[in-house]
Amino acid sequence: MRLGEGDGERPPDLMTEDATAVAADKVLGVVGELTARVMQYDAAQDPRAVFAYTYFRLTSDLAASLRTDTLAFRTPEWVADLSVSLAGAYFTAMEAIDTWLGAGPRPRGEVRSADMPESIPKPWRDVYAASTVRHSYVLEEVLFSMMAHMSYDLPLALQALARTGRGELRDHIADFHRMNDLLASSIDTVQDEISARYCRRLQSLDRLFTGDDELFTSYGIRVARGMAWFNCDRLRDPQATAGAMGSISRSTAAFIAEFRSPDDWRRRLAFRVLRAVVPSRRQWPPPGTPVEGAPRSV
Repeated sequence: MRLGEGDGERPPDLMTEDATAVAADKVLGVVGELTARVMQYDAAQDPRAVFAYTYFRLTSDLAASLRTDTLAFRTPEWVADLSVSLAGAYFTAMEAIDTWLGAGPRPRGEVRSADMPESIPKPWRDVYAASTVRHSYVLEEVLFSMMAHMSYDLPLALQALARTGRGELRDHIADFHRMNDLLASSIDTVQDEISARYCRRLQSLDRLFTGDDELFTSYGIRVARGMAWFNCDRLRDPQATAGAMGSISRSTAAFIAEFRSPDDWRRRLAFRVLRAVVPSRRQWPPPGTPVEGAPRSV
């Protein structure tokens, strides 16, 4: 059985091959922009490269799935529009960071979230600040960025799509679940590729963080995206909007704090010692290294 089958599978005549091709092309546009981001960040040895590459790989898988109609999305154009809307939120945040970095001498050493302008969404300020801590780890950069993107960007992207008047969100929940299936099925392969590109010892690092990296698993992806759907509903309720906005703005900082300061005092102490004595485990691809997996048409 293919991923997504058995859950309201669409009638064969509901969508044409042309529609799936158009949807795939839209997502390939996002893949192209992400490819450029990865190359930019790699060249600058910017920690944002790690998540940009993760995002590139997951979006490439979505484009390929749309092209081949593997998941039999009922409304592939909605899936593509969500991908574009979600990526737009990410690109806007990254451009705001780029603008801040270009406004003066590049900050050296640890940056605090409060040092960054409010033009950058708070979750992304929190992520960037966390990446400047001495000896930050590759896995952390993926997890923290994933948290910001799913807990903050995704509910806002869903809300923006709901405002376009293309039907109720509930009409697309089956396709949203199919996207969860695809992302969840890609995680193991993507983690191996991140390891090969940025941290060949990521498997050892995984063992160090056992119990803290649930977000970057099949189950974690499903839970985070399900919460994003719930928070989109809250944002659309006038009586709940303020509380929901506050919640999604704070959640990334809370996640980072819990990850880096676990309840177990022994693990907290071990992490502090490791950060003081273990050199950074991040590596950078040689200049000009291609972004593997980039579609030829991009």
